[in-house]
Amino acid sequence: MRKLKYIAKRALFRLSPVLAERCGAHFRLDTPSRAFLEASIFGYLNRLAAAGPEPQQLLFLGVDKHNWHYPRLLRADFHSLDISPRNAVYGRPGRHWTGDALEMAAHYGPDAFDVVVANGLLGFGIDGEAALRRLLAQCHQVLKPGGVLVLGYNDLPERTPFPVVVDDGLEEFVPAIDGMTASRHMVDDCYRHVYCFCRKRG
Repeated sequence: MRKLKYIAKRALFRLSPVLAERCGAHFRLDTPSRAFLEASIFGYLNRLAAAGPEPQQLLFLGVDKHNWHYPRLLRADFHSLDISPRNAVYGRPGRHWTGDALEMAAHYGPDAFDVVVANGLLGFGIDGEAALRRLLAQCHQVLKPGGVLVLGYNDLPERTPFPVVVDDGLEEFVPAIDGMTASRHMVDDCYRHVYCFCRKRG
C-alpha cells in the first residue's frame, strides 16, 4: 500500500508539481535527524521570522524530492540551490539556482539572506577542510549581519574525516530550541547527524 501511494505521488508530481503541492504531496524521509530539522529547527526559524520586521530570506543548499515540501513548513521567502540540473524541478519557480554552493556569493551577492541551511553537504561534495572553509566563507558573504547558518552533517569517519571548525567571520551560538544547551546537537542514531548553529558576526 505504501509503495502504491509513493508511485501515485510521483506520478502526480510528474504531471504537475503545482498540483502535487496543492494536494499536500511530499516525499518525507522518516529519520530522527529529519524529524528534528522539520519540527525543532524549522520551528525555531519560524519564530525568528515572526519576530522580524520584514519577510525572512532563506537559502536552502541542496534540493531534491525529500525536501521539496520544506517551503510549506517555513515562514520564509524560500530560495534553493543545487548543483544538479535534474533537481531544478524541485525548486520554487524564480527562486532556484542551478549552481555550485562554493560559488554562490557571485550569484546572490553580499548580505542577501537571513538564514542559510546547509544540510548533508559535508562528505557529499564538500570533501575536506579546504572545501569546508570555502563553503563557510561563501555562507558568510551571502548572509546578512547577524544572519544564521544551520550546518548539518554526519559525524562519521567516512563522511567527515576532518575537523568541522567554524571560522571565517562566523561564531557558534546556542539557539532557543528546547533541550539544546550547546551550539551543536547530535541526533543519536547510526548516522550521528550533527546540527551546528552559527551566526554572522555583526
